[in-house]
Amino acid sequence: MTTPLPYHPPGEPDPDQLTPDLYGPVQQPLSGAVELAAERGPVVYVPGAHGGFVAVRREDLPTIHAPAPVPVSSGPDPQAQRVAAKGVFAAGAGVGAYFAAGAAAIVVDSLVKALLAAGVAAGAALATGRRKGGDTYITHHHVANRWFGRSHTTIRNR
Repeated sequence: MTTPLPYHPPGEPDPDQLTPDLYGPVQQPLSGAVELAAERGPVVYVPGAHGGFVAVRREDLPTIHAPAPVPVSSGPDPQAQRVAAKGVFAAGAGVGAYFAAGAAAIVVDSLVKALLAAGVAAGAALATGRRKGGDTYITHHHVANRWFGRSHTTIRNR
């Protein structure tokens, strides 16, 4: 037998293959002129309108002219140059972002230190209670050096 048997689920009886199927398609005898392959020439199968393939003689197919080959440039490939330039730009942008982040960290660190120093100064001023005026002393130190290592010091407060 050249055709595979149809699938039958287990438990169903197999139909008798010797009795013909009265309701199935009947094979018609081949009719028409006999055409030899040598007379026909090479055949190419192309997709048909209904999903199948249709045999068409090769000389009946339309000829498509191949485009002229593009001359090869003697320099480096422009596409490779563009890809390399993009990679160099990405690396430069990454290094620039790294240095910018480092500079921003220094600026933020300095700002935090300045705010911390201002906070400490404000806290010290509040803790001592010297917000408005107070006693101010001006002290004058006058040192007069004399001969043979003698010194005379005068301290005056105003």
